[in-house]
Amino acid sequence: MKSSLLSFGTVMLGAVLVFPSCSKDDSTGAGKLSYQVKPTNFTTSVGSVASGSGTSVSGVSNLTWTSGNMNIAEIDFEAENNNVEIEHELKNLVNVNLFHLSPILGSITIPDGTYDEVELKLELKPSATAIPLTLKGLYTNASGVTTPVEFYFNEEFEIEVEAENLIVSGTNDYLGMINLQLNKFLTNVITSDLDGATKTDGKIIISGSSNTNLYSKFKQNFSDFGDCDFED
Repeated sequence: MKSSLLSFGTVMLGAVLVFPSCSKDDSTGAGKLSYQVKPTNFTTSVGSVASGSGTSVSGVSNLTWTSGNMNIAEIDFEAENNNVEIEHELKNLVNVNLFHLSPILGSITIPDGTYDEVELKLELKPSATAIPLTLKGLYTNASGVTTPVEFYFNEEFEIEVEAENLIVSGTNDYLGMINLQLNKFLTNVITSDLDGATKTDGKIIISGSSNTNLYSKFKQNFSDFGDCDFED
C-alpha cells in the first residue's frame, strides 16, 4: 500500500462497505475495497483554555480513553460516476469494539472509475443490550488525582460526510483504514469542565442526564472525531 487516495471527515462511516449491500447500479464492479478499524490518540492533555482542535494543549491534566463500543444500525454509501449513481445500503445492527485494530472487516466491488459527490451516512441506534456509543477512561487532574470517566451517548444520531474524487481501478485492491481520533471528543473541553463535574459513585458520568454541559460538548464533536484513508 503506497498511496493515500482519499480522507473522509468521519471515521465511523467507512464501515458502510463492510457488509453485504444493494446497489442502484447494475454493473458487476471491478474495484475491491476492504476496511479495517484503528483507534488513535487515546490520551489528550486538557488545559485551562479551550483547544479548537482537540489535540494536546498546554496543561498537566489529561484524559485517557481505555475502552468503548459503538452500535451501528444503518450505513449508506452514495456516489456518482459519469452521472451514474452508485448506492450501497446496510441495515443490520452491529456492535463494534472500538479499542481493537480489527481484522479486515469485509469488502465489496464497485465499477472502475472516478467517483464524485461521494456521500456517506451513518445511523447510530440503541439495541436491546447496548446504546449507540460508550466510552470509558481515566481523568488525571493537575494534582495527580485520577477519576474514572464514562461517556454514554444514548440517542439516535445520523452522521454525514462528503468527499470527492474516489478513484477505483480493477487492477488494485484498496484498504480503507478507519482512524478513530478519540482525542477529538475533548475539543473545547477545559480543566474546569472536568474538575467541576458532578461525580456519581466516584465517577464522572457524562450522559443526557448527568453533566449535561460536557455531554453537549462531546456531542458537538461527533463530526470531527475520525477519518478514513484509502490506500492501494
